[in-house]
Amino acid sequence: MDLMVSLGIWLFVMTLFLVDTEITLRFVGRYADPHLRLGWWTALLLVPWVTLLLSPLRTWAAAGLALAAAWGLVRHAAAYRVLRRRLPGAPEGVVERVRALAREFGVRQLPEILYDPSDRMEPAAVGLFRPALVLTPSALDLPEQDFRAVVAHELAHALRRDPLRLWAGGITGAVLGWHPLIRRACRLFTLEVEMAADWQAAAWAGDRRAYALALGRWGLRRHGDHGSPVGAAFATAPAHLLPRLHYLLDPTAAAPHLRPPLGLRDPGPGRRGSGAARWAHLAMAAAYTALCAVMTRVF
Repeated sequence: MDLMVSLGIWLFVMTLFLVDTEITLRFVGRYADPHLRLGWWTALLLVPWVTLLLSPLRTWAAAGLALAAAWGLVRHAAAYRVLRRRLPGAPEGVVERVRALAREFGVRQLPEILYDPSDRMEPAAVGLFRPALVLTPSALDLPEQDFRAVVAHELAHALRRDPLRLWAGGITGAVLGWHPLIRRACRLFTLEVEMAADWQAAAWAGDRRAYALALGRWGLRRHGDHGSPVGAAFATAPAHLLPRLHYLLDPTAAAPHLRPPLGLRDPGPGRRGSGAARWAHLAMAAAYTALCAVMTRVF
């Protein structure tokens, strides 16, 4: 019975936290850079775990997290092993072409480059701990400007360790995704990972509009849903592609996936990069974590 009470308290406090934090983000983060908003979504996925592990439910939470992480690692390792057996290293000419772009972008350490001669995969960054790039004949045949965009995006994913971020977000979704607000946070976390990579890649490519057009063209010409089961691909789901294009084409506009609730007035671009967008989620996370810890002990 005590565990059921603790679960009820956790559900109440976490629902309050998820609603409060997302509404706050919709006001203070609409004009923030994607990497700042990514911190908010990370907090939205971490705090439920932290509060569970600090509550009387800690044993069940730790067991669930350990099992999900172990199963996720086993699945990833199996898929990655198959991928590495199937994909050879890229030809030397391809490696040199990518290395030249990496030098131009200021990237000193080039990840390993794999090549999919069957042309069934998307260009992607794969691998949790030492990401590698996957390139395909279709990507190599692109016009130079589009190829630059593909390489810049996947390099950004690899250097930011985004495959590991996406894997961790997937574990949270698998275990706690029965809560609709956590499931939504997982979806938007994935979108913000892509937008943050776009932000970096567009800066490297030097022409944000050209990068957006390359992304849109690649999304239109995709020849299947093969993608990558173990990494981050250039063109993601159509539902994510449109907000990414919108934001790239007008980076001073509000993030299209974050609107104030109930038709309330947009605070305007004056809040872009404000201090609240940088640190408010940390204060909210700490406050709700403390509230949940106290309530589960009092009741």
